[in-house]
Amino acid sequence: MNRINRIGRFLSYLVFQNIAGLIGLGLIRVLFGERGWFPIPAVQDIIHPVLTYFLPLLFAYTGGRMIGSHRGGVIASFVMIGMIAGNTTDYSMLMPAMLVGPLTGWIIARTDRWLKDRIPVGLELLCYNVAAGLIGVVLCLFCYAEVAYWFVLGMQGIHGAAKLVLESNYLPWVALAVEPGKVMFLNNVMNHGIFEPLGIQQTKEFGQSVFFLLETNPGPGAGLLLAYYVLLKNKPRDNARSSLLIQFVGGIHEVYFPYALMRPLVIVPLIAAGLAGNWVFMLLQAGLVATPSPGSLIALMLMAPKGMHLPVLGGVLASAAVSFAGCYLVLSSKGGPAFDDPAALATVHHLSEKSEDEIPLKEESQRKTIRKIYFACDAGMGSSAMGAALLRKKIKQAGLPIEVSNCSVDGIPADADLVISQAMLTARAQEAAPRPEHLSMVSFVDAAFYDGLIDRLRSEGPQGSANEPESDESGAMFTPDHVLIGAQAGDKWQAIRQVGGLLVRLGLVRDDYIDRMIERERVLSTFIGNGVALPHGVGAADPGILKPGVVIAQYPDGVTFDEGNKAYLLIAVVGGEKQMGLVSRIAFMIENPDTVQTLVHAGNPLEMHRRVSAFLQEPASETNE
Repeated sequence: MNRINRIGRFLSYLVFQNIAGLIGLGLIRVLFGERGWFPIPAVQDIIHPVLTYFLPLLFAYTGGRMIGSHRGGVIASFVMIGMIAGNTTDYSMLMPAMLVGPLTGWIIARTDRWLKDRIPVGLELLCYNVAAGLIGVVLCLFCYAEVAYWFVLGMQGIHGAAKLVLESNYLPWVALAVEPGKVMFLNNVMNHGIFEPLGIQQTKEFGQSVFFLLETNPGPGAGLLLAYYVLLKNKPRDNARSSLLIQFVGGIHEVYFPYALMRPLVIVPLIAAGLAGNWVFMLLQAGLVATPSPGSLIALMLMAPKGMHLPVLGGVLASAAVSFAGCYLVLSSKGGPAFDDPAALATVHHLSEKSEDEIPLKEESQRKTIRKIYFACDAGMGSSAMGAALLRKKIKQAGLPIEVSNCSVDGIPADADLVISQAMLTARAQEAAPRPEHLSMVSFVDAAFYDGLIDRLRSEGPQGSANEPESDESGAMFTPDHVLIGAQAGDKWQAIRQVGGLLVRLGLVRDDYIDRMIERERVLSTFIGNGVALPHGVGAADPGILKPGVVIAQYPDGVTFDEGNKAYLLIAVVGGEKQMGLVSRIAFMIENPDTVQTLVHAGNPLEMHRRVSAFLQEPASETNE
């Protein structure tokens, strides 16, 4: 079951990265399509190639790149051309693209790994690209001649079954699976992995689809939150009101899931609300032209074609009314929701009350310095973005030099010091990133949680560059933010991407610079001895370099480079005209094994920064004297 969930999350994340293209298609249909506000028949000349070529190729490239890097994405797009050419029907090839792309990327990644130790030095780029090209030709022809035919048969079966469900009036009953699945944080899997491909095909045939409304309907969650708002008092009531606004208008459904889990019996009225909304949608023949992402009332109205706004709104309000009535009855029984107060429950998690194993705040030497905080949610684009924005604002008001960002629960960056996730997702977050500290919270809008966290960060004392004035140019090029302590990587390619990712986040390079770091490593290893590697691009004048700087990543367990050599420090230097001077200072620093060992065992970014800055602040020639 866990493997199925991970596959579903992968596919939903694939769709999330391309959601802007789907929304663009939806807006064209709403405005200028056959049922749009300003119908223009010639617009079909745009919609057809977007559905036939652009979206399948885009999804195939994204899936291939996610597993096989840029080359995997390119070959996946090439293979997808064979699939499209072999399709003799009008079915959209979007769903096959979501399978062909990752599979092709996996084949390219496995081939690169197999070739890594089998090709002569200097011929890496040639061999990798020729092998990828040959794989692309074989897969493209195979998909054109064989696979496309079987995919079309499978898609005909899937769409035939979906059509049968629609015609048999059983569609509303999918709420029996949708509403519990949403509460278990499977909302993105269902929406983007199942309903969206079906909706795109149905829209191609009928101009709109009810599938886009089955999961995105904000009515059930709004009714639940409204019931909590009516019954709660004081600060918990304010939290419920904020959650209601964020869920109904902002479209972030995850904010109501914890409220449902605190009183599991409310799942019954939530299912009834989903059924009611779906019945209204069917009776009024409601539908949207594209996925409303996020699933807010505003997004639903934007994606509704001309004449469909009232039917869509009717279904949403019907489900909200049923949800409110049912949830109110459940919550008002047996003492009301006070026992499940989300504010009180969230405060329990690691803030107000400490467990027996928790380290006291006064033991600062054993606590990790908090410089990077990440909010993690299922897809990394909804509730986590909202939580990060709220905490970022409070940290700025408190004057703390701490960076806050958001990510998916399965893609937590290596430089995270503290990860915050909802209680249902914390176990997954710890499995994905065991090194950083983890905090659980019940609601991303719980003010008590943020206040408690800010108090804790203040009590640990000032941290970072805000308390260390930079007296010279080298200070600006290397701060504690440029240090990654205690990183882990399965191989040198993952480590180089981690270092490159830190360069990107610091604004020193563009995203494409990472690809050139990988290319340079394939040509010749950047391991230079004494447990140090210096990954870099193909030249000091690389257009991807934005400003000079130095990044150091510490790998206590080591990362294997060539011939069994292990690197414990990865140092990336970018600087254009200043690069040679920076490299010379770094070279002088790492030529002493004792200095390297000291850096390998540095316990926090401040210690690493202090020791390295002593070498960067003076020219190597002066030091040698």
